[in-house]
Amino acid sequence: MTAVFVLDCDPSDAADGEPPGPGHIKVMTFNILCSFCKPGEYDPWEARLTYFADIFARHEPDLVGIQELVNAREVDQFKKLLPDHDAVFYRKGRLAYPDSTIFYRRDRFELIESGVYWLSPKPDKAFTRGFAKGPQLPRCVVWAMFRQVRGQTRFLFATTHFDNNPPSQERSAPLLLERTVRRASDLPVIITGDFNSKPASKAYASLTQAASGGFRLANTYDVARDKRTVANQTPVPKYEPAHRIDHIFVGGSARWTVREWAVDLTVYGKKKRYPSDHRAIIAEVAFQ
Repeated sequence: MTAVFVLDCDPSDAADGEPPGPGHIKVMTFNILCSFCKPGEYDPWEARLTYFADIFARHEPDLVGIQELVNAREVDQFKKLLPDHDAVFYRKGRLAYPDSTIFYRRDRFELIESGVYWLSPKPDKAFTRGFAKGPQLPRCVVWAMFRQVRGQTRFLFATTHFDNNPPSQERSAPLLLERTVRRASDLPVIITGDFNSKPASKAYASLTQAASGGFRLANTYDVARDKRTVANQTPVPKYEPAHRIDHIFVGGSARWTVREWAVDLTVYGKKKRYPSDHRAIIAEVAFQ
């Protein structure tokens, strides 16, 4: 099947102030920094949970891709922060690996099916490691097929965390595209994650170039009507787009509108620290 990709940057399909239609979705991607990582540089996990709660409450995302949760207990903690959402992550019996986890608003989306594949030479074998030499963590793509409760349109949403050891990024990108085309070439697609790939990288180029059947992804940053920085600091810190490694992509057989792209640079606590070594990225998208 040949995928059709048309990107429409004209937001005139819905007037300002009107309730969002069934295709309008607020998406967030956020690598939250694992609960035990970089002690001393960031506030304790329990404090950071309150910071995450504030970010979620302010942005009210419909779909969230989270990276670096460690266990099922932490997924449950995030469910409390996102009480209207359910979670999708790798779990087999008591074994959980939520390094890439999807949270979705249950009143808007019906989960049809979901799955996981691993960013490795053996993607269907759980916990196989990537393409670099030396020690590295297993990385995966968690995907979910949803049906919108209103409108009944199906779409694919996925989140991932590429390994940071070369050449894992450039080997993971074509694998992600191939699996996405196989499963959803004729559907709208949203893919989020920490790709450990800057816009000038080879892996990023692979993600945004045409793949099988003309399928390709577009970064919401590049096509957003408006871009904004959310911050509580004066002056507002400079955000360098060329250094981005966290991305929200859209693609597939849909006409996309990206109304807004935002990065959250809010700091918290007595020491005015960020909640993570990554920043939450938010995009308001719509498809027809």
